[in-house]
Amino acid sequence: MGRLAPSPVGLGVLVPGGFGVRGTEGKIQAISWARKKKKPFLGVCLGMQLAVCEFARNVLGWQDANSTEFHPESKHPVVIDMPEHNPGQMGGTMRLGKRRTIFKSNTSILRKLYGDAEYVDERHRHRFEVNPELKHHFEERGFHFVGQDVEGERMEVIELDDHAYFVGVQYHPEFTSRPIKPSPPYFGLLLAAAGKLQSYLQKGCRLSPRDTYSDRSDSSSPDSEIAELKF
Repeated sequence: MGRLAPSPVGLGVLVPGGFGVRGTEGKIQAISWARKKKKPFLGVCLGMQLAVCEFARNVLGWQDANSTEFHPESKHPVVIDMPEHNPGQMGGTMRLGKRRTIFKSNTSILRKLYGDAEYVDERHRHRFEVNPELKHHFEERGFHFVGQDVEGERMEVIELDDHAYFVGVQYHPEFTSRPIKPSPPYFGLLLAAAGKLQSYLQKGCRLSPRDTYSDRSDSSSPDSEIAELKF
């Protein structure tokens, strides 16, 4: 991370989904840098899980915190196998398809980016999840699980206090992104990197007075306004 030079344009960190231990420690270093430097961050699937690991290690002080995917004997398994996943059996064990996420906070940045929706339906593809038994340790330190599944048992969205945009999602929002209706988590990352997130939120998540995420009029032209954003 020492090779990163100051950038004259917007800078954000995206840690995407994936499988396997390769590169995970480097990703955790990148997440730590984004958190400490207050740079915009988005973690998707594994990226969200690694953000949980980073916070557990460097803020909660659990030095061996890890996912059981990478360290089954960890004393602090902050990411665990889902109950329906049979360890060692990889076929047909993933949580797949469109699932509902309920927002638990009215002040969530991501909820606002989704048009103040009470819930969203997004597509999933994962075998591991945040350990729900440890949730309260994180929330006591400002690391909030603002989105959860319908039963309130699976952690779907994370946000961090005192940070302009530190967001993680368990689902894959890119699967439903469209050219003139961009995925809110990714769009939020770009807006934050460009220094335009707060003004966008203050406008009610509109690029212009005529345009909203959930209700587009025929006369609006959000695609041209998106193209004019300076990153």
